[in-house]
Amino acid sequence: MSRQKILEQINHNRDAWSIIPSVIKNDAGKPEFEMLLANAEMNDPGTASLNFRETRCGGFEYASRAFLHAHLQPGDLFIDVGAHFGLYTLTAAKKFPGKVKVIAIEPHPANLKRLHLWCDFNQCLEDVKIAQCAASSRSGQSELIQNSSMGHSLVPQPGNRSQGKTLTVRVETLDNIVRTAEFMKSKERIFLKIDTEGNELATLTGALELLKTGRVAAIIWEKGHFHNSKQGIKEFSAIMNLLRDLGYDSYRFPHEDMGGALVPYAPSHELCNVISLDRSLSPQQVYKQPWTPHSVMSAGMRPPVSENFMISFTEELIKEKKTDCGRWARWNMLGNEADLRAGMAGQLVPEGSSVLDAGAGMMLLRDYIPESCTYTPLDIVARNRHTLIADLNQQQFPDHDFDVVCALFLLEFIHEPQLFLDWAFTNSEKLILIYHPFLPGSNPKQRRAAGIFNDFSRDQLESMARQSGWKNVTSTDITFGQASFECIK
Repeated sequence: MSRQKILEQINHNRDAWSIIPSVIKNDAGKPEFEMLLANAEMNDPGTASLNFRETRCGGFEYASRAFLHAHLQPGDLFIDVGAHFGLYTLTAAKKFPGKVKVIAIEPHPANLKRLHLWCDFNQCLEDVKIAQCAASSRSGQSELIQNSSMGHSLVPQPGNRSQGKTLTVRVETLDNIVRTAEFMKSKERIFLKIDTEGNELATLTGALELLKTGRVAAIIWEKGHFHNSKQGIKEFSAIMNLLRDLGYDSYRFPHEDMGGALVPYAPSHELCNVISLDRSLSPQQVYKQPWTPHSVMSAGMRPPVSENFMISFTEELIKEKKTDCGRWARWNMLGNEADLRAGMAGQLVPEGSSVLDAGAGMMLLRDYIPESCTYTPLDIVARNRHTLIADLNQQQFPDHDFDVVCALFLLEFIHEPQLFLDWAFTNSEKLILIYHPFLPGSNPKQRRAAGIFNDFSRDQLESMARQSGWKNVTSTDITFGQASFECIK
């Protein structure tokens, strides 16, 4: 059916349908594609989430789509496993119309109808091969457990998630699907997205022939609720081992609907998309994002854990020198006494200074520095339009000079703070730190439970500052076990 005929049918019943523009724009500044959603299906949690996040926030899973959009090139092949209505399929097919091929794999009949409709409406059906099946480790049939339109699964889900009647569907290996589509022996570079609600290991197991060709540059896959279950933890570990053995390095974004820094992935309790890259593909330091409100990730995306779990997780981050980036994308986890730290530091900033707030968090410092100062936040996610985005544990230090650099409750979470102190000395005239010194008799495990990476005493930190070149280093106790450090050249 042509786009014009679809529009004519919609116009006969305008109150029943919504046309949703993609947040991703083409070179002319217009949405690259449009989505059709029936107003009657807004009670479906998956559809409602897609609509809200695409129209009111930064975009549904914008970060992963921005990654795909940034790296996809003409002549590439995109494979969308668990295509749903076709959001990722259209993101790929419309980046370079007619120049990117897509295989979209979806088992549920209702979702397939919408997938066909979206491709027809956006005039790219000829570039998309649709496989009506679920991807798994074998060929045959299986029972699909029905849930939200985005939650259908071959795998029973843990917790209190509602699970409806089962539906018998065809299952096929990804290797056979690609072979049938006549892409197994071709030369296209491949981007692979997998969202199979807990069936990710079986999907990858059924794609080993494809993965061993060396053509799969990146895999976007979901760590979901299932992977926090007893069986899911085992399968998740197997996925990570498999991808590592195949030569992939894994990353994630701090927030699912924002762009920003792509951060080396550390397995944790948090649910997110994981992006595994073949070492032939280098990630960008920053992926652009539209400046819009971003959705608040539900508490279930970062479930509570025991103190012992948090200690082990922090120790693993220290070992791997990685960042708990998901923590810093949540406003409610930016640390206690932030207002006190900002007020104390603001008193030390001279009039007329250019100020960098490293690890800006809630950006409270800008309210305490003199009005004659200029303020620049630096963080792992964008706190405002002018934020410098960086993961300091990847030594992504800005190539700018400032009069004053402030690091308030930051060095606790830096694996190599000496490098930060060295950079600050080279790029500023004054450094203001607030840090929780390690006190004699304290238990390092308590700091690990709080996510803190290091245990410097006040004397040690002063010595480190002087080692970087700071001549005048003075420290002052403030309440709650914190100390401020003023460093001047």
